[in-house]
Amino acid sequence: MKREALEQVVDKHISNIEKHSKKLPGTFDKEDLHDLRVNYKKVRAFLRLLQLEKDAGHLRIPDKLKSLYHHGGNVRDWQLFLAEIHETRLAEKLPDCMHRWHRQLFTYKEQTVHAIETTHFKRLLHGIIKELPRQLQDDTVRRFMHQKIAAIHILLLAADNEKDLHSIRKQIKDVIYCTRIFKSDWGIPFPFRGWMSEKELSTMATRLGNFNDQCLAISLLQPSYIDKCTTEEQHILRNLQMNWLHQKEARQRQLLYDVQELHMEHAF
Repeated sequence: MKREALEQVVDKHISNIEKHSKKLPGTFDKEDLHDLRVNYKKVRAFLRLLQLEKDAGHLRIPDKLKSLYHHGGNVRDWQLFLAEIHETRLAEKLPDCMHRWHRQLFTYKEQTVHAIETTHFKRLLHGIIKELPRQLQDDTVRRFMHQKIAAIHILLLAADNEKDLHSIRKQIKDVIYCTRIFKSDWGIPFPFRGWMSEKELSTMATRLGNFNDQCLAISLLQPSYIDKCTTEEQHILRNLQMNWLHQKEARQRQLLYDVQELHMEHAF
């Protein structure tokens, strides 16, 4: 794949990040946040692939873009958390905490708007493009796939906690995003296969993502987030935390078992 095609991929997804960023202030629509973050992850996975080319420059995600992604992620996490609280039908019993949490969400939204306003998308796009290699070779794609699948196998050897599951998910998502760039951006099939079923891989990534969201929700019930609420509300939230922890432990055991069944192969 020639350099022009590589530039087109980076240009497309950076432009998508800019488009969804500009739509966020005032609405913070969940779909825009989701699409912004997906395009960021596609660029990140693609640059990780291109870094393996011998003539690639210093390819990395610019700090400004990382900051925007991070702040947008805080907004997303709190939006999901508050939606989960409402689903438990406990929101009406937690007026003090809900007020504090909405103030926290507002702060994260302000930080995200500032990150958007201080990000010069054309400048950072140019900074990435000038470091791109002249081409992407099949051998490089093969090496990338070997590295990702080997990393997954190594993680599976001793996987026993949520951190391991999160690390496995990140490796799987890099594979999925690069595969989709070939299909959606270039209209060609991915040249190598390291798994029996792309659907199986995608389903597992989704399940791991949902589990990660559950872990984040539990982390937002830690004392540092609730100790300023009323005693009655703290009691309600501790009970909720215990309930969520039991659910998480059961889900984690099942995922640790199921992830071992992934059909990832070294031979393409």
